[in-house]
Amino acid sequence: MRGALLVESKSDVPGAVFAPGRVVYVGAPDGLRIDPAPRTISDAREVHLGWIITLDGLSDRTVAESWKARTLFADADTLPPPDEDQVYLHDLIGIDVFAHDGGRLGPVCDVYEAPQGLLIEVETARGKRLVPWREELIAEADWDARTVRLIDLPGLVD
Repeated sequence: MRGALLVESKSDVPGAVFAPGRVVYVGAPDGLRIDPAPRTISDAREVHLGWIITLDGLSDRTVAESWKARTLFADADTLPPPDEDQVYLHDLIGIDVFAHDGGRLGPVCDVYEAPQGLLIEVETARGKRLVPWREELIAEADWDARTVRLIDLPGLVD
């Protein structure tokens, strides 16, 4: 009612992400901005299905209904840093993935959330391959170099 939005969180710390006063941008699920104007969260509360938020300047139910399938983005610099064993999903896009023997497989071109966990989509020379993003499958991650080396597991990217 009155322009409030029901939002599904993709964050482990939604209370920090949806805090009143946070500036967000409206975009499509593919990351493109739909509205270049920043919006400020004026109210937010957790509910069973996600978060109900109110944005400054959005007070009409009809307009709010037109926002279905939109994505809210925040500047990464304004978010709390991830813990040592965590990563923001947007930070995975573009990382170079290497096989256990050091051969380059290709970059991460997308990330999917599945019931069993995250899947990264790697653009290989033989096409796109889905790889589970699981600690036991990652031999090494170098965040400064933006590279990941996978363990030796037959069929992992075949």
